[in-house]
Amino acid sequence: MSHTTRRRLLNFLSLLLSLGAIGGAEALLHLFDIGPSNRLFLLTQNRREPAYAINPKAAHRFFQPQYLRHVPFDARFPADKARDTVRIFALGASTLVGFPNPPETAFPHFLERMLADAYPDKRFEVINCGITAINTFCLLDFAEEVLSYQPDLLLIYAGHNEFVGPYGSTTPFVYFGDNRTIVRSLMRLQSSRLYGVLQNIVRRVLPEPPQGRFGLHLVTRHVDILDDAYRATGENYRRNLETIIAAAADRNVPVMLSTLVSNLKDFHPLRSACPELGELSTADLALQGERTIKDKLGQSPYCAALHFELGRHYYDRSQSNQAQQAFVRARDMDRLPFRAPTFFNRILHQLADDKNQVILSDTEAAFRTASPQGIIGSELITEHLHPTVYGHYLIARTMVEALARDDASRHWDQADLTRLRPYDEYARQVGYTLAQQVDRRNALILMLKQMPYERPPAMLYRQITNLIRQQIRDIPRLSSTDFTIFRGKGGERFLRQMLEFAIPSERADLHEQLNALFMST
Repeated sequence: MSHTTRRRLLNFLSLLLSLGAIGGAEALLHLFDIGPSNRLFLLTQNRREPAYAINPKAAHRFFQPQYLRHVPFDARFPADKARDTVRIFALGASTLVGFPNPPETAFPHFLERMLADAYPDKRFEVINCGITAINTFCLLDFAEEVLSYQPDLLLIYAGHNEFVGPYGSTTPFVYFGDNRTIVRSLMRLQSSRLYGVLQNIVRRVLPEPPQGRFGLHLVTRHVDILDDAYRATGENYRRNLETIIAAAADRNVPVMLSTLVSNLKDFHPLRSACPELGELSTADLALQGERTIKDKLGQSPYCAALHFELGRHYYDRSQSNQAQQAFVRARDMDRLPFRAPTFFNRILHQLADDKNQVILSDTEAAFRTASPQGIIGSELITEHLHPTVYGHYLIARTMVEALARDDASRHWDQADLTRLRPYDEYARQVGYTLAQQVDRRNALILMLKQMPYERPPAMLYRQITNLIRQQIRDIPRLSSTDFTIFRGKGGERFLRQMLEFAIPSERADLHEQLNALFMST
């Protein structure tokens, strides 16, 4: 045996021994249950029967410790599925958490009640698996797990975090590049117990990082519509969904995909590529009319802000088709891509067309039908992409109607959609109160105020002004107890501070109305 051959053999044996040692360590950690669990659900023992409860730290490997996203509710289901039960798992991110509204107002909670009404002889479990800020890379492992729990349907509303969530091209969290094969390989490494133990050791040895404020401001990397990363993100989104659909098909589980919605009409893009404008704002240009905006677009065709102002120009003149097109371009060209671009919904339509066991719930179409001039805005979206509570009701109703039309649900019996009730009744059932609405509206004002604009646009001041007026309208309707609680939590002081971000010409009037409201009680 030559010296070179001997050296190669020794290197190979060393590699095998190293891999064996790693594998042995991993096996021991599993055997003695050492290290953080990556499972979405953990087996627990109820008083009557074993059940699976959601793991509040299931997403630990996707975020730095100071930004770890915990599950805000206690989703659980029996380990032994009853014969007459229809079990549905809903996968997604902050929309499923209900943000910025209470978690119990998220659409899965409406959906469970609507299905019980539409199919009165069936028992439904709609298990909400939503975790803030995750994307379809994160859903790959979670989907594989929940498919082992005897689901009758897998429901997915996901796509807004593909750029900014873990492994995305602009993410502030875990990033390994845009190559999906490399990302998946490293994700498997991250899911090992050994990785979790080593991660915990490092965290204990190194100084604990300061607790950071989680929010949109963390995302600082830009992406343009012509960048390779833009295209690669869309391709990864498609392939991740295809992988989930294929895994579900192997187990004969149908999948429902929902199209995505975001605020077109009332949310100004966060970042724009407008090199020709200098210090001149797009709002200043808008005052000069359509021709001026189009002239500037000839110089800066990818300026999201200019497309947005053009959309507002058309919308104010009820030129709905032109307004819709301009608003869509504004969203798709936003260089901080928190809102899923148009071609993501095209991907969802294509996947539903290509696969027999994929049901499409066209939430976007339903929202457009329910919106003035058919353009989605703040009537149904709270800020940039999260639906209002009525919007969640509309998502759930659209899903029930899609299921009733599809063969996949025929074995549940015939749906009776006439049994579905109005929004107000379901809102009461999920426990949505006026006090919650007023409290969360203050939180929404704060979120809008903290939007990471380089220069706050006029639209932001208009939104905050409208929200303050809604507070002035609704606060007198609170019970005396709820009013006292609101005031004790600093609600009045907060609204007075937010007058700084109202439209300047309306601040004096708002100040007088706040004085009248709080000094008369």
